Amino acid sequence: MSIELKNVSYLYSPGTAFEMRALENINLTIPENQFIGLIGHTGSGKSTLIQLFNGLLRPTGGTVHYNGKNIWDEGFSRKALRGQVGLVFQYPEYQLFEVDVLKDVCFGPKNQGLDPAAAEKRAREALEHVGVPEEIYDRSPFELSGGQKKRVAIAGVLAMDPRILILDEPTAGLDPGGRDEILEQIASLHEKRGITIVLVSHSMEDIARYVQRIVVLDGGRVAFDDTPRRVFSHYRELEKMGLAAPQITYVMHDLKDRGLPVDVEALTVEEAKNSILRALKMPKKEVRP
Repeated sequence: MSIELKNVSYLYSPGTAFEMRALENINLTIPENQFIGLIGHTGSGKSTLIQLFNGLLRPTGGTVHYNGKNIWDEGFSRKALRGQVGLVFQYPEYQLFEVDVLKDVCFGPKNQGLDPAAAEKRAREALEHVGVPEEIYDRSPFELSGGQKKRVAIAGVLAMDPRILILDEPTAGLDPGGRDEILEQIASLHEKRGITIVLVSHSMEDIARYVQRIVVLDGGRVAFDDTPRRVFSHYRELEKMGLAAPQITYVMHDLKDRGLPVDVEALTVEEAKNSILRALKMPKKEVRP
């Protein structure tokens, strides 16, 4: 279940005085079972791009394919596509509307044609998977905390059994504990269900910790598309785009500049610790500036 964008561009308000180019000549493939991080400065085109993945927006140039089929061809069911390519918006209030949590999460599978019992089974499984306790199933989603709302919004998409899950800043506004819980649950979905994940985030630490591949947007174009280690090795170029690398990257480069032969591609605290310990144990004659 893959998404492929071929020479995709997108203009807002084309042909008017307010015309604005959001994306230009994007060529991108989202394959099965991959955990992808999508980063870029505000205004780089991230939100526009993810809405093209499931047909919420139509490209003004180029084509979007799902499993080899153009999603804008006549007869292609974009309603079915949105059950396969689920999008969770940054603000969960955009997706919550029912009188209680369970009914809200049941809405998607019911809309797919499942009977009430099957829809509820799907909803309960999804809520359990994202860590929503059963005692709040009968509460209004608008009475919940920010973290609970985000979990319910994710469950609402997850209950439709998507093959690709796109999450726009799912940890924004959460405390460190809540952020880690949600990211661990997302990683578990990828591992246990084999769901393709596209994670949009401003946290370089989160991106470095979880994803297998990073796509960097800058000015509506793909600036980098590679592994985290290779992308963050371009930290100076990222800075010029208004981005940054994980703090560990800067620490390791600083140590390297001071003469300690550490691995500047270390991305996590554990990797950095091991690299520093190895360097400190080296005979002094092997320590080169």
